Amino acid sequence: MHLIDETVRPEWIDYNGHLYDGYYAVIFAKAIDEFLIRVGLTPAMRESTRHTIYTMETHVRFLWEVKLGTPVSVTCQVLDLDAKRVRVFLSMHDKVRNIAVATSEQLLMSIDQAGEAHSAPWLPESARILEGLRQEHAALPVPKDAGRSIAIKR
Repeated sequence: MHLIDETVRPEWIDYNGHLYDGYYAVIFAKAIDEFLIRVGLTPAMRESTRHTIYTMETHVRFLWEVKLGTPVSVTCQVLDLDAKRVRVFLSMHDKVRNIAVATSEQLLMSIDQAGEAHSAPWLPESARILEGLRQEHAALPVPKDAGRSIAIKR
């Protein structure tokens, strides 16, 4: 599922002339903001229900360098889902070279912010949409980098 398009900005470039590590995370975070909207957690819904998501874990892989002015897009695949959590796999693509340049696997938690913030079941409409995405994406191959951990191979 396509989420966003972005163009690498001058202020995002590091001392090596590449997209600075932290700005990959910014682009992925903007994609997650769009994901929330797609699953019914619009700004108005979050405000009225005090329901949102928190990112519990994220793993970013840098596959290829990205330079100033590069147009990128981010897609999302739902890998797993339960009553309060969703595991997603995001891919950032260089639209000129037509290659994946980074991935981010994330575990997101449904949160009720009324009073002291705590985990809570998905709102019914979000649960319905997420389950539909889970079923639709179950037919896709699991990305080869999903579930990867950091290690030095010996």
